[in-house]
Amino acid sequence: MSRVHDVEGARATHGAELVDRIIAAADVVDDDADRLVAAFRAMPGGRGWQLLDAALAGQDVAGAPPELEAVVRPALDPPSWVDLDLVDAGAVARWRISSATQAIALTCGSLAFGYRSAALSRPLAATGRLTQMAPRRLGETARWVVAATQPGALRPGAEGLRLTVRLRLVHALVRTHLLAKPDWDREAWGPPISVADTIATGLGGFLLVPKRALEDLGVRYTPAELEAQFHLWRWITHLLGAPEEHLPASLEDAQAWIGCALDLDGEPHEQSPELMRALLHHGFAFTRFLPGPVGVLSRHVSAQVLGGFTRRWMGEAMADRLGVPDTPLKHAAPLLRPATIAREVLLATGALGDAHRIAEREIALVSRMMDLTRAPAQLEPERVQDEPVLRAA
Repeated sequence: MSRVHDVEGARATHGAELVDRIIAAADVVDDDADRLVAAFRAMPGGRGWQLLDAALAGQDVAGAPPELEAVVRPALDPPSWVDLDLVDAGAVARWRISSATQAIALTCGSLAFGYRSAALSRPLAATGRLTQMAPRRLGETARWVVAATQPGALRPGAEGLRLTVRLRLVHALVRTHLLAKPDWDREAWGPPISVADTIATGLGGFLLVPKRALEDLGVRYTPAELEAQFHLWRWITHLLGAPEEHLPASLEDAQAWIGCALDLDGEPHEQSPELMRALLHHGFAFTRFLPGPVGVLSRHVSAQVLGGFTRRWMGEAMADRLGVPDTPLKHAAPLLRPATIAREVLLATGALGDAHRIAEREIALVSRMMDLTRAPAQLEPERVQDEPVLRAA
């Protein structure tokens, strides 16, 4: 596959075993999800998705295709390594952080992370969902992250679990769509949204990258909080279709995996600068409601502010390649640290309440903000084929 580069150099740096694990995972897809969406397509419109929701709610689904059990059973009866109390502790650790600080880390860390990788950005470029529908897709992502990372959200029957399994099927539908396109070069690029890509997104994009960004802003996690957050995102990544045998076993293993995967990835995708531009101009949701010249100016300011943080966390060389604005705001992070550190001190003294209450308040605040900015609900699988940019050929 041409999606991997300088394999011998990566082996010398990271070891042959890790390199071979990643290359193998890059050629593996979520077969269970692919078989399930194929089975749903053979059923009357909407019937498959109704069965999925009923099964995830623990209801009887007599007459459901056998492919449904392979997807639903592990979600409702988690593997022995999953500790749901530890998953909830990870959610609390995540949400004790200021939602404003999290938003910066999510936009300029998590979402920007994928655009340095050709493998991760190629499906986005191929579907056009970010460049043509950037505000909508960013809102969908934010809604899912909030829903999936709340305490209790990933237990059997919970809404976060349902939405995460549905997102897994959205990925399967997109993969099916792209593999059917004559211009998808599977031999060179491997399959879209492979197991390696799912791991890179879940454990890299949503855990390790924002962790580094938040620590740069002054957040300090205890070892127990880091372990809990790793467990949270390892479970989410598994729910998104990454088999246990491919998942990194520890936070240190995940860090090594992501570092090696980025070295193997090589050049960004040719449309990555366009994807980055869409992210920076639409990262602040409220700008799309501002009319005329005010809206244009606000989006320009948004790109400068978000670009400053993105450049700091991405690095100068990669930021230049992706067209991230070079602005003095890249030095803003140290200016925010005193406020973050002061909040950390107040948290430690209990002056702001216990961590669970703080998490509840932050989740409520973010939910209100998403409602005010009309952030769309997650793209549901049954709507995928109606999307103009995802319509099957």
